Amino acid sequence: MRRPLPWVSWWFSAILVIALIALAGTLIYAQTTSASTLHLTIIDAESGDPVPDVSVEVGDLVYRTDEHGELVLPSSARAQPLHIHCEGFETWYSDIGIMSLGKKTISLNSAQQDVPAESPPPIEAMESPTPSPSPTATMTVTVLPTSTTVVATPPVSTPVVRDTATPPVVSSPVSGATLSRIEGRILDASGEGIQGGRVVAAGQVAVTGKDGVFSLNLTDVDEDSVAVRAVAPGYLEQVIDVDAGSAPLDITMQDHSIKAIYLNPNITNTDEDVDRLVEMIDTTELNAVVIDIKEELIFYDSQVPFFVDAGTVQPLYDLEALLQKFQDRNIYTIARLVVFKDSLVAEARPDLAVMNNQTGYVWRDMNGVAWVNPADHTLWEANTDLAREAAERGFDEIQFDYVRFPTDGDLSTMDFGVDYTQEMRQRAIEKFLQMADEKVYPTGAKLSADVFGYTMLVDDDLGIGQNFINVAQYVDYLSPMIYPSHFPDNSIDVPGHPNDYPYETIDISLSHGVAKLDGNAHKIRPWLQDFSFFDMTPYGDAEVRAQIEASEDIGTSGWLLWDPNNQYHPGALKEQSPDSPQVEHSAPVAVDRRSSQ
Repeated sequence: MRRPLPWVSWWFSAILVIALIALAGTLIYAQTTSASTLHLTIIDAESGDPVPDVSVEVGDLVYRTDEHGELVLPSSARAQPLHIHCEGFETWYSDIGIMSLGKKTISLNSAQQDVPAESPPPIEAMESPTPSPSPTATMTVTVLPTSTTVVATPPVSTPVVRDTATPPVVSSPVSGATLSRIEGRILDASGEGIQGGRVVAAGQVAVTGKDGVFSLNLTDVDEDSVAVRAVAPGYLEQVIDVDAGSAPLDITMQDHSIKAIYLNPNITNTDEDVDRLVEMIDTTELNAVVIDIKEELIFYDSQVPFFVDAGTVQPLYDLEALLQKFQDRNIYTIARLVVFKDSLVAEARPDLAVMNNQTGYVWRDMNGVAWVNPADHTLWEANTDLAREAAERGFDEIQFDYVRFPTDGDLSTMDFGVDYTQEMRQRAIEKFLQMADEKVYPTGAKLSADVFGYTMLVDDDLGIGQNFINVAQYVDYLSPMIYPSHFPDNSIDVPGHPNDYPYETIDISLSHGVAKLDGNAHKIRPWLQDFSFFDMTPYGDAEVRAQIEASEDIGTSGWLLWDPNNQYHPGALKEQSPDSPQVEHSAPVAVDRRSSQ
């Protein structure tokens, strides 16, 4: 046998060859690793300095940068959400699937500081009863009884008082006070604090605690007065003008329920059809309408690039004309947006679809419907962009439907590119809603989400990512779909099929839901059944009215009637009262969401 290198000995020749092989292997490994990893360096956009200890969330995992602002992330065969958080900086969003692998530098922009250096100490978050402020040191804003006419809210740059008949009683300015802080309470008609209300002023927002207490630290406010906007689920919104040096505010909110019917543009698609529903709203206790804007197809002339490129924008109506018709009659408008049940996008973009781990093709449910991947950040961006666009076009509220993971099929063959765990499912739905809240709230529109009615009766996510308590944090209203016909036998404590016990089914379900929200019934606005289901007892005026009465007895902030054929039962509804407060419409407002954290 010949030596590999004849001019050296066998021993040294072998060592040299082994070394060369090792070197080549190292180079190949390094190149492969570089091509399959993402090396991030996080820097301060202003100074260029590395930012250590930054929280980087990838899917369900959290990483942190080292002292040099660096970390290495593994690649993903599928796009995964990438969120970068660091105190003092704006949150940064992307996903691995659309980032080039290898080395990447990300610059973080500084976040505006919320607390002025010389501001007075904040009000403590109070768990115990709060002493009432002295009458001479409190601005009291009281809403008139239900006969008060409520005007449409203009932009914050044009502040108004919603109580148009009686201006608020304003105390004398406190000597030496400044406009750097606004504080006070949001109260209901009985004087109890309202939890979870939002107070907005000068681009800042505060969320009230259990006692309804809020405190806003204002920066860069040169004016002598500022508009303060108070919003809480189930109450009429208020916008008031506060002068510099004013004492703490007590803002008393007026109960207000939204009572709506659903408009299916595939069924109600002529002026005569729409006018029929408008007439029913005008002559009954109804005051709102839910209109489809997306159910696979986009039903208006959306300009959101993602859906335009996917070819799913096919207008069925003139959005501006339709909204104007309802707004002229002071009817509150809710845009229904179907999110993740989207066959058209799944087929146009299989990279964004739920895949079948057995066939390698797009997964389909038992009805042959393909779904897009709720864990994919690209879909979050597209659907929240659509929601914001609809709000900016004039809708008072955006409602997400099918904001969940799939059901009704061979779920064992679904592939989402990440582990299919309850934690992953819940996190995906909640992060999507958080993004929607950040985009939609500054427009002045409300946000709601449809959830399975059964989510109120269980403590987990039902395998679809909908945890009733967690979802409530990101929306103004939760709309559980409590259709008695859809409850199985023996699923709740009634002496027969729930379809035959409409009042009891709604009462039992909502009681559990309210208990989960610590008694906050105003956060819930259910979907009720106004249709007959196959061979079950048909639904008429009495059955629909029974559901409405159960909802109102529980104290929810209204209800929504569902019939896909838009054939409702006006006999189940009360006549419109001349004393009913007028519905307000959303008003754009600039909000710095960081101040609510």
